[in-house]
Amino acid sequence: MKREQIVVSNHGTLPSVLTQTNGRHLTTLPRTIAALELGDVLLLLYFLVFVRQYFWVLDNNFLAWILTGLVTLMAWGFYLSTRQSSATKFGRSFWLLVGLPLLFAFLLRAAFPDHSYDVLNYHLLNTERSLRGSLFQASDFFPSVPFNPVGDMITGISRFLLGYRLGTVINLLVLLWLAQITDKILRHFISNRWVRSGSVLLIMLTENLLFEISTYLVDLLILPLLLQATLLTVEIDESDNPRISCVQVSLLLGASAALKFTTLAVALPLCAICSYKLLLGPRKVTLRQLTGFFPLFLAAFLAPLAAFTAYIYRLTGNPLFPVANPYFKSPYWPTHGGWDNRWGPHTIFETIVWPIMIWFKPERHSELAVYSGRLSFGFVVAFLGLLLVWRNTRALILCLVLIVSSLLWSKSALGYSRYGLYQDLLAGLIIVVVAATVITKSKWQKISWPMAVASLLVVALGVQSFVACRYFLDKEWSERTTLIAHPDIYAQEAKLMLRDRSLASFLTEEQRAQFEKVQVWFETDAKTSGFEVLLNSKAPILALRQPEFFATRTAWREFISKVEATTRQGMYSLCSSTGLQAAKKVIIERGLEVGEVVDVPVPFFSAREPIGMMLVEVRFPQETTAREQFEAGWVKSPFTATDYREQILAVNPPTTMHAGEKAEILFKVKNLGSMTWPAVGTRDFKYQVNLGNHWLINDLISEDSRAVMNGDLPPGAETDIKMTVKAPQTPGNYLLEIDLVHEGVTWFKEQGASPLLLHVNVQP
Repeated sequence: MKREQIVVSNHGTLPSVLTQTNGRHLTTLPRTIAALELGDVLLLLYFLVFVRQYFWVLDNNFLAWILTGLVTLMAWGFYLSTRQSSATKFGRSFWLLVGLPLLFAFLLRAAFPDHSYDVLNYHLLNTERSLRGSLFQASDFFPSVPFNPVGDMITGISRFLLGYRLGTVINLLVLLWLAQITDKILRHFISNRWVRSGSVLLIMLTENLLFEISTYLVDLLILPLLLQATLLTVEIDESDNPRISCVQVSLLLGASAALKFTTLAVALPLCAICSYKLLLGPRKVTLRQLTGFFPLFLAAFLAPLAAFTAYIYRLTGNPLFPVANPYFKSPYWPTHGGWDNRWGPHTIFETIVWPIMIWFKPERHSELAVYSGRLSFGFVVAFLGLLLVWRNTRALILCLVLIVSSLLWSKSALGYSRYGLYQDLLAGLIIVVVAATVITKSKWQKISWPMAVASLLVVALGVQSFVACRYFLDKEWSERTTLIAHPDIYAQEAKLMLRDRSLASFLTEEQRAQFEKVQVWFETDAKTSGFEVLLNSKAPILALRQPEFFATRTAWREFISKVEATTRQGMYSLCSSTGLQAAKKVIIERGLEVGEVVDVPVPFFSAREPIGMMLVEVRFPQETTAREQFEAGWVKSPFTATDYREQILAVNPPTTMHAGEKAEILFKVKNLGSMTWPAVGTRDFKYQVNLGNHWLINDLISEDSRAVMNGDLPPGAETDIKMTVKAPQTPGNYLLEIDLVHEGVTWFKEQGASPLLLHVNVQP
């Protein structure tokens, strides 16, 4: 099939892209619009939310959206006018064999409202906040971990237009777009439209794609961006201007990284291949030309990321918050910590074989604990493809991208299922590509081992897809039932489609009155911020539950100031019925008081099964002592780990002592951190920094004494401290460990500091 190309001169500058097409002017904008594909229309929505983040700085939401729309149309039009190919048509075979099954998969659970964990935990909050202004209100205190909400903004627009149930139709459209890109890639391997459409369907039938088709998770939104970048990379040698194609690849990869940072596992091999093709491919450019174009590549990649990166840096001091905090040291997140070790490989060997190992360890692949083995199968076929189809450049590139990106996924994203959807998709694509390439080279009349291998691959893919569909019928992230299992209930719930835009409309008058009196929300449960922001979006939300936001004095002080800035009236928290005791505990731990508790079952967009919730009144401390303790609550928190850095020198260290003997030693102590160490704490002698010591022998530790500082010790300052130590009663060769202690919080050694060690021989 011959495709028309919108082309530019190989040596043209960027402005020439807009004016040249093999000597012809570009098609007019109306003709360009008439040739739009589904993906082009959806890209307009992506452009819209990325541009909207740049206008978070404006307080006027209406004006911000007007400007967002104008800039979006210009950016979108520029993107369309520089693309290298015309629109592709998809016939009956695609819509019958691919479109209808995906539509059925979407409708299977669409009538039942999505209430999966992450949706209630932060996705709904991100939507409500970021479409009306910046991610957090000025009065918020980290109601959730501030991940980039651009994906939630996309699904949020769909929800506002169609209601809560049908708002997830954006996922169906994205999967259709993804299937169309897959079809484009396969056109170079399979000429028959019906066979190609059937192959596309098999590729799409993996449970990890279908699990999310009717949920408000954002993982599916990334896939067409990554696959389109893959298609451009594969076809870069055929592009009339490879550098423009690389700019578009950079833009798509930057947008993917903004949606989820773990997509860098795919971006790295694609960027490496693009660079290789530009420098050493048949359409190679000079290093000087590539260097001149590099700023544009970088700008395209950073454009979708820059607005949120700047915002999160201003908010936390870490442009990648909370990632890489040991390097950026935001005071709002610990500088230590790591991934939930329930998931992923545990050793270097497991990391290398993890794409295959997940077939045998599905319980370490995701919470759903099922896996039909698409990536495991495709990963093996990719290595086989290096031998069977190495003469086919397209197939070879696809195999290499899967192998490298799968290993990077195992390492960087620790092999978690929802972060490997691209690898699942590409695995199915490679199975079909390898089989089609082998069949094309073989003669149908002659039985050969390549033909047998290809047939086996196709049959195995069909079986694997069948198993994936069985898993999809039984499980999904929200644990909802299906149209097949309960058609009568489905019919009742389906009547609410397009009528479920507001959660408040499902409440009684009494319930609405209860939530309207809320002026401040306190987040005490893992799955309540979604309820809070939907029931009363104007009230700020202050975190109480998540310990990371109370790990430093800076964060504690910020929290206290936010509480004191409220009216101290109408303060409430929502928690599940089973989480009431935990909510009360965390309220008290933060220095606040528990008031009236009311049982409020919330019909979450459905009256069929109300979700049991408790509305807990939160009170500011009334007693003077309790109020003082709340205001000084920050002293209970530790410094950041890097602020527990010490230098201790002994002026007159003893080498021998008698059992039970006391000795006064002079120490010089220097503060190597960036926080002032307090010499005075609370009345019960907690939270100040003192000098202490231990006697160590044969793995036994004996704590001995304390000595106080004369005054607070600022960063970089040094002070003299005299401490009296008492030798143990049992003779022996001891290590006398001298360390600082943040009383009631931690020893400096426990935070990575290096205490002073003195060898002392204790004699009878």
